[in-house]
Amino acid sequence: MKRSLALVRLILAVLLSGSGITAHAAEGRYALIVGIGNYSEAANTPPLKGAPRDVENARKMALAMGVDPASITELRDSAATKPRILRELARLRDNVKPGDRVFIYWTGHGSRYAGPSGCVEGLQTYTDGVFTQADVMTEAELAVHLQPISKVADKVLTVMDACFSGGVIKGNARGLLESSRPQAKFNDQSGGQCDVGINQPRTRSLLSELSRLGVQQENFVQIAAAAENEVSWDSEVYGGVATNALTQCLLGEARDLNSSGAVSLEEVRICAQLRMNRLMEPYRQLGMAPSTMQIKGNRNLVVSPASPTQPLASQPQPTAPVVTQPQRAEAVQPQPVITAVQELSPPVPIGSRGTLEDIFNQRDPRIQIDVSAPKQLTIGRDRFAFTVKPSSDGYLYAVLLGSDEKSFYLLFPNKLDADNRVKANQTYSMPRAGWQVSAAGPEGTDRILFVISQSPRDPKIFHNDDNSAGGPFAFSVADISSRQRLMDFFLGKGVKGRNAAMGAALIEVEEVR
Repeated sequence: MKRSLALVRLILAVLLSGSGITAHAAEGRYALIVGIGNYSEAANTPPLKGAPRDVENARKMALAMGVDPASITELRDSAATKPRILRELARLRDNVKPGDRVFIYWTGHGSRYAGPSGCVEGLQTYTDGVFTQADVMTEAELAVHLQPISKVADKVLTVMDACFSGGVIKGNARGLLESSRPQAKFNDQSGGQCDVGINQPRTRSLLSELSRLGVQQENFVQIAAAAENEVSWDSEVYGGVATNALTQCLLGEARDLNSSGAVSLEEVRICAQLRMNRLMEPYRQLGMAPSTMQIKGNRNLVVSPASPTQPLASQPQPTAPVVTQPQRAEAVQPQPVITAVQELSPPVPIGSRGTLEDIFNQRDPRIQIDVSAPKQLTIGRDRFAFTVKPSSDGYLYAVLLGSDEKSFYLLFPNKLDADNRVKANQTYSMPRAGWQVSAAGPEGTDRILFVISQSPRDPKIFHNDDNSAGGPFAFSVADISSRQRLMDFFLGKGVKGRNAAMGAALIEVEEVR
């Protein structure tokens, strides 16, 4: 039976029901939350009064990512010693299976000490005794313990709300950091040897360390609260300014800027940066500039297929008391406040093309799929045929967005050819006997997304039975509801099994006359 690559120019009588996608607990998702606000007296470290709220917000983020409460581990204050943290990372290493997702959150002081080759920066863990170099977790050291987790898991997301540099906190500036004002999340343990305001970027790149150890950037994300020469801020009212902004945006405020049907971490970052700017605006005259949130790795990762539209009512809103001129304001050099964020305009591609791009960006590059297909078809003459060769066993899916971008079609599997199980390193030629696809216009570009998934997808998530009646291919009108549904088909409730990992290939075919 023939089916055109062109999109059906019909107004469907029945639209897809349901436009919202809610987060749900998924098997194979883990979270480790470390929150240190109260350090021991012997450690000579100022407290961070917002840390309890940070831990609460981190837990909300984990739940939104589908982590079951039983799979969330929290280490607070005295429990967050370096040996205990390393034991929990080792436990994750032993428990994580292929296709799992891991969320690791850290709030506390960044610190630095004078090492043999210069200043060393990292995260200050809890200790009962006097601070030593052994109590700092450097990013290079953390990478060693994350590497075996990242080599197995589908995706690992880390969020670090701590300072790694005291470069903008000099002289008498600390005297301005009263309890009613944000406090820098940094504790210099170098004895003055590193008080030069110079950061060591080589100690800050967790992704670079992991890449050196063989982890691919599509499988890992590092979110840092501040850039190399900045500090992150703690507030007794809001908690960590970066954590507050990230939570609000991940759970409600972030917008689907490219109308793909899901919110990526890059879209969350844009929202969070604006919120951080608003929170820090009252402290501009003190030289307290908002930090710049950093994302390294897979910045287009979708951690939940939901498209949130409303802010959380339970979260403090970004208002702050008016700050009067301090007596020692001359001790700091005012920093410019970031009033705009780069890339605020919707990224391209947008709409239905953006949906396919966003799904493609969730791929695991360890699962390869080789696709061979024509680059051009003549309307009214050529048929569309392709071959696929997966690198692993799984389930094959092919989704078409035709040249007029009005509907998505599930080309394979379909009503005439429903067995989509495939074997590793075998070549499959499509269409098989019983069905074919012909080029029938209009002129333009067809986009076909091929997916090899480790777990099958539920076809009911993709379409309504009424919508697909009368033809072999399930289809749905490419409005925002259908875009959300397609996201959920591959990334959310459509996954029928623990392992949601998938490989993907996205190709374009030109239809010409």
